[in-house]
Amino acid sequence: MKKLLTALLAFALLSGCGAKDEDRTKSAYAVDLSAGGEAVDFLFKDMEGKPFRLSEKKGQVVLLYFWRMKCEECKIELRAIDGLQRKYGEKGLIAVAIGADSMHSGPLFEVHRFFDKEKFSFVKLRDEDGFVAEAYNVMRAPEAYVIGRDGRIALVQKGTADWSSPETAAALEKILSLSGGSN
Repeated sequence: MKKLLTALLAFALLSGCGAKDEDRTKSAYAVDLSAGGEAVDFLFKDMEGKPFRLSEKKGQVVLLYFWRMKCEECKIELRAIDGLQRKYGEKGLIAVAIGADSMHSGPLFEVHRFFDKEKFSFVKLRDEDGFVAEAYNVMRAPEAYVIGRDGRIALVQKGTADWSSPETAAALEKILSLSGGSN
């Protein structure tokens, strides 16, 4: 009898006391990081020491680009993203390069040297502790999120992309044209 009661108690505990599987896997803190989901807000200082809060950019289109110093494809894409920033900045685009390197995988002096050489016009953040990358569930670079003027994710790009292609320009122009001009 004891074995039967122990087995029933174990079954009740393991089965979640009647909870459905989908209820147990959903978290109150789960975030929808797909197109249409609300962008995760964050406050970070850029590499020049100025604060950058994503929610303060509402009304503009923000391209969050996660990259790493050892990723050669990322460096090529950063150049194309800088071209987009220069082309669409006046229309409301804010490109943000988020360096997801630790101090060991991409020393700060190397990152500064790279940025100084390239003369990029976009916002540069260093996410050395991985807080922003974790908020966006970034596992490897490159990865990008385009946030629409309404603060919702408009486009997700995992892996490499041709940021200088006419298709990319058309997609960005469409996102920029939604809700009118820049603020």
